[in-house]
Amino acid sequence: MATSKKKTTTVGKKAATTKKTTKVSATAAAKHDMKFAGGFSDARQQPASFDPQALGPENTFTLINSDVLKPSWKANKYPVSKAEYQEMLLAAEHPDNMTRSAQASGDNSAVGDTDEDVQKALASSSDDLPEDEGPGANGPAALAPSVISKFESIPSTGWIPPDCVSAAGPSHVLVGVNSEFRIYTKTGSMQRRYQFNTFFSTVLPNSTTVKVFDPRMIWDHYSNRYVIIVAATQSSPQKSWCGIAVSKTTDPMGSWWVYALDASKDGSNATTNWMDYPMLGFDAQAFYIGMNQFKGNTFQYGKVRILNKSEVYSGAPVKWYDFWNLKNPDGSLAFTVQPCCHYRGTGPGPAYMLNNHFGSNNKLTLWTITNPLAHWSGGAPTLSRVSMACRAYDVPPQGRQKGSTTRVATNDNRILNAIYQHAGSVKRIWACHNSKISWSGDSEARSAVQWYEVDVPTAKVVQQNGYGQKGQYYMFPVIQTDMRCNAYVVFSRCSSSEYPCLRITGRKIGAPLHDLENSVLVKAGESAHTSGRYGDYFGIGRDASDANRVYGVGQYAESSGNWGTYVVSAKY
Repeated sequence: MATSKKKTTTVGKKAATTKKTTKVSATAAAKHDMKFAGGFSDARQQPASFDPQALGPENTFTLINSDVLKPSWKANKYPVSKAEYQEMLLAAEHPDNMTRSAQASGDNSAVGDTDEDVQKALASSSDDLPEDEGPGANGPAALAPSVISKFESIPSTGWIPPDCVSAAGPSHVLVGVNSEFRIYTKTGSMQRRYQFNTFFSTVLPNSTTVKVFDPRMIWDHYSNRYVIIVAATQSSPQKSWCGIAVSKTTDPMGSWWVYALDASKDGSNATTNWMDYPMLGFDAQAFYIGMNQFKGNTFQYGKVRILNKSEVYSGAPVKWYDFWNLKNPDGSLAFTVQPCCHYRGTGPGPAYMLNNHFGSNNKLTLWTITNPLAHWSGGAPTLSRVSMACRAYDVPPQGRQKGSTTRVATNDNRILNAIYQHAGSVKRIWACHNSKISWSGDSEARSAVQWYEVDVPTAKVVQQNGYGQKGQYYMFPVIQTDMRCNAYVVFSRCSSSEYPCLRITGRKIGAPLHDLENSVLVKAGESAHTSGRYGDYFGIGRDASDANRVYGVGQYAESSGNWGTYVVSAKY
């Protein structure tokens, strides 16, 4: 390993893990001190069939309206006011002791390793060495993942930012951004292009005031289907939907079942809230959709919706079960609760979710849904939570970039994705996000990748780290494991001497704890990103035809100053 060229923050001190586990069922939720609730809707939502053969090329390859901006009333996406968020951004630029590597907190003892083994691994890390050779040095480290293929994907659609996602099936790669998605062969040849408004037109109102945005995509390896969710809103009258589409077969070029679920309802209870930033997890039996609920521009609470996969895949009318008003063990509102994409055997089992706290903190919340489909047999699911200590994190500063004084938005420090893998007796969750970090000797604080591996049975973070280097800004990481438990991270990077680019790193199973390899360039930035807005998230998933290969998609700054997207596949 080229350890002389890697940036791995020393993890440092131990702290006792806080284990406050509380359970709530639907019947007890109203009087429980957790003060979040569960409820169901049996008003079954009718599906519709989307058949691409019924559309001509003019409908599948042309924008259906010229207004492709997000709703004008969607002015805030944070659990604090815009003024408070701006204060956080100003503070984020200043170095502090909290996010220096020497201060890092959390119980970092690894399951199966002695304290001596862990300390040896920590001692091999250095606080002052860069994660790679620096801007323009793009050679891989000794154990970096090999890039197998890459290709240019969807260019700027007029939406800012793209919110790019992908899913790799047996023969195709789907890529989605705000307003549209495309179907590619695995060599990058585009086969079909759809506007999301067209795709969901049979279940949404036929109105130019309906906006469809924030897509998510997965390949469901349990059922061999593609799944897409989107957010949809209408400002007058105000309505909010969660659109869900599933391919009827393994072929995304064929027909799909599409639904539009009322996202403003909590169970069957009507509200005036609207959904932002939908998140999609799944396991062998259910889909789990995380939602941030807003009223106007004010964050209300987090919610998760459970759908029975057997109903959705059969094209039957669906019902759902919701948990809402989610709170962390300390009583604070849980923001952006990420349902896990589960990789395990096909039998029933609990489902897991993960979130961190907004702003400065050193805790993660692990959620467990037991008996997720109990409502479909006359019972109710149970939700529990536990607080876990981790290394400190905070809202990151906005990135500097070459050729412009416009700062690149790194947004905030919410968890960006979560993966659960059960391999043998090992049950782990991998997750990552942006975080402020203060490198030793650096004049400013920077944005870094922060990542975690959580041991689920013990509810402990067994390895974690900040990843980056002095002078550089790292943003919008997404993480995925392969069948052998190797990990991959796709992210963007920029600095005053580098345009926003797309890169990939990873770690092999058995590598030193808390260690990611040097990153590899996927696509160099071509100009300054002049809009400022970036992200808000990238996509990554396993390849359906090779579980030891991953496909990811991310953003870079293309030559005109707009965003571009690029797909990469990699393998150890």
